[in-house]
Amino acid sequence: MHKIYCILLPIIFLVGVVTSNRVLELSDRFLDVRSNGVWLVMFYAPWCGHCKNLEPIWNQVAQSLVDTDIRVGRIDCTRFTSVATEFSVSGFPTILFIKGHKTVEYRGDRERHEIVDFARRMDGPAVRHFASCNQFEALRKDKKVFFIYIDDSKLSENEQLKDNYTRIAEEFQTVVNFYTGPVQCIAQLESVALPIEQSAYVCKDGSCFKYDDDMLISYNISLRNWVNKERFPAFIKVSPGNFHQLIKTKKYIVIAVLEENQIGGLSLKMSEFRDVLEAIAVNNKELYHEHFIFGWLGQPEIANNIAMETLTIPSLIVVNSVTYQYYLPMLDEDEKIPSPQSILELLDQVKNNSAQAYGGETFLYRVYRTYYGAKTSLFGMWKGNPVLTTVLLGLPLGLFSIICYTTCCTDILEAGDEEEESEIDERHQKKE
Repeated sequence: MHKIYCILLPIIFLVGVVTSNRVLELSDRFLDVRSNGVWLVMFYAPWCGHCKNLEPIWNQVAQSLVDTDIRVGRIDCTRFTSVATEFSVSGFPTILFIKGHKTVEYRGDRERHEIVDFARRMDGPAVRHFASCNQFEALRKDKKVFFIYIDDSKLSENEQLKDNYTRIAEEFQTVVNFYTGPVQCIAQLESVALPIEQSAYVCKDGSCFKYDDDMLISYNISLRNWVNKERFPAFIKVSPGNFHQLIKTKKYIVIAVLEENQIGGLSLKMSEFRDVLEAIAVNNKELYHEHFIFGWLGQPEIANNIAMETLTIPSLIVVNSVTYQYYLPMLDEDEKIPSPQSILELLDQVKNNSAQAYGGETFLYRVYRTYYGAKTSLFGMWKGNPVLTTVLLGLPLGLFSIICYTTCCTDILEAGDEEEESEIDERHQKKE
């Protein structure tokens, strides 16, 4: 313990102070020590509401990483603008993982476990090795998605696949875990055939699936595309943090649009609808897995912005991640919530390109989507704090009105003065 304090004291002196919650309060002196050790830093502004919401979570992140060498800190960018400029920080809060000259921005959800997983992934190599199959089993039972390359001397080598696996792991290190391990780990799984050569697997939803070179090459699917499409479970909670990652899969995204209450719970009707869609996703993998990703939204704003209208709750929307078009199920007159049959019919129609598509990414739709997003944001601000919204909107409008009034009145007064002067001149001329 004494050695730890001896190491930390010089850093604390150069950087700032340690708060009681293990978060380092950084200053502009951080630029002098940024290359020493590993850092996870939140760049914030005191007036930022999102930063204030993140603060208790950030304290929990620091506590969760106490067993690592990662130093968790934060810096006030309104005081130390040089640091914000050095790291090209333009929005708040911004979370950066800094290791030597390597800087990676965190773009996921602002939740403790997500941020901690990101930091632990980035702190180690892109590909880690399972020292024992017990670690493999523990991670698999944790129901997290991860990839494993069976690198065993007993199997025939596949050097090209191994090189591609390592390169792709470095690309996707920020969002998913990659491992290597012995063939015995796969041998523990039921209904999974043992490989005859070194192979790559994805483990999710309670099982592991092999990357089959011959079959996937015939469909022109590279290892990278396979990893990109398989890095999500069969059914996922969609959020602002992972939605842009879902878009990158180039699959159709099937979303149950729901609304959580203030404590993050769902009503019975919404829970039942979510369970129906999850059952469809899990029980029909062979039909839909190749083309669809299934999930649910706890807040409908993402779906409303895509549809550019307020969808009923609960409802269903299917989004084309390539064209940004969307599809809605056709409901019977007496049907208020999409039935399993109507959902399956919509999925089949989308799959064979016969479904009615709406929206898209044309210029007019982008303009209207921007307008709809701005209108929705203003309404949300008004609903949350009408006084502050009135001040924020009224002050610029008031200044603009004063400027216009002053400009117009000045012109009128000048014109009036000129007319009066001309009339006086005319009178003088007549008298003369």
